[in-house]
Amino acid sequence: MTDKQAEKTVKIKRRILPVIILLTAFFILPAGIQAAVIGKGQAKIFNNNEGSARNQALRNALRDAVKQGVGVILDSNTIVKNWTVIQDEVYSSARGFVKQYTVMKDNKVGDTWYIEINAEVATSQIKDKLSELRILHKKMGNKRLMIIYHPEHPDALPSDHSAVKSALTSIPSEFNKSGFRIFDQRSLGYISSKVSQTGGVKAAWMKIADEHQVDMLAEFELLSSKKSPFSNATFTAAKVTLRMKIYDVSTGRLISNVQTDQKQMTNAKAGSFDWDNALAKASQKSGESAAIDAINHIVEFYKSVGDIGNSYLIVFKDFTEDETDIILDTLENLEGYQSLSELQTTPNLTKIEYFSTMTKSRLRRKIRRAVKAHKIRLSSKEISGNRFVFVRQ
Repeated sequence: MTDKQAEKTVKIKRRILPVIILLTAFFILPAGIQAAVIGKGQAKIFNNNEGSARNQALRNALRDAVKQGVGVILDSNTIVKNWTVIQDEVYSSARGFVKQYTVMKDNKVGDTWYIEINAEVATSQIKDKLSELRILHKKMGNKRLMIIYHPEHPDALPSDHSAVKSALTSIPSEFNKSGFRIFDQRSLGYISSKVSQTGGVKAAWMKIADEHQVDMLAEFELLSSKKSPFSNATFTAAKVTLRMKIYDVSTGRLISNVQTDQKQMTNAKAGSFDWDNALAKASQKSGESAAIDAINHIVEFYKSVGDIGNSYLIVFKDFTEDETDIILDTLENLEGYQSLSELQTTPNLTKIEYFSTMTKSRLRRKIRRAVKAHKIRLSSKEISGNRFVFVRQ
């Protein structure tokens, strides 16, 4: 090799080496970490409290970095559509999604503190969280939930107690945040009187929930502590225990069974107005905690049934080709849908294999109602095992 050739080789190596180093660094980065995301945050300084303003500016910078991580995964339309849930479930805990960060700018300008960070955002963790939220919204299909107060313990608080009313506010609020549709609580008064008149309990409520197109039934009871009359302490804790069970209406299966305990410090006397207010505050926290735990159980439940599902053979007779296409499109958009295969398609006869998480009776009702919305009427001619035969009316 000549001197010129050797010099040329050295130059080529010098050019290639940085590229090799860069590529090596890229491929050895942990999966799901997006490096060099610039997050910017600012906060007003109130009452000369610079430390508080700086902490808030840092939180805003972390939030901004995570927003960019979410933007890599989701398009803007999806973010806008699910803004409330993403804000509550992702942005509010931004620090947990930032692997590490370096502060690049940290200074006060006038009455505002500014911080700029170079952050590594754990996009894999964000994906996992968004995937979990999509399970709630997509696979669960914005399930409809009925929440009832069903006290069974002899020491449970009466339904008209302020603590019970507080729980009946906080529990639906948490479920709403996660995309559930809550059955109108104002309608439960009349329904409750019907149940009490018939002497029914869970079975009666499940029947009513099914009649009102409710997917899940949540029943809870609330127990409270009683301040000891011999206690000389100025302050004591007003404690509540909230027990909640959630059932899948179509199967009657218990999805979640949770119990939460919360307390509120007070100097009020037991049974007084202020004591009941303290119980109500504890109940609000207990309801929120119980709902969050229950939502996690529901997610796991629908993950499992989504993998199992049920197989059905469905036959449609005497429908036109256009009507059959509409029916099949409708089936693919039903909640619980997993897959559909056409086994036989001939004039006036279509056979399909249909996989769904729904039970047989619920699926039959859902099919009839869904196609009726398209002005197609059908009736069940034959139902045996997991086989349906529908004919045109």
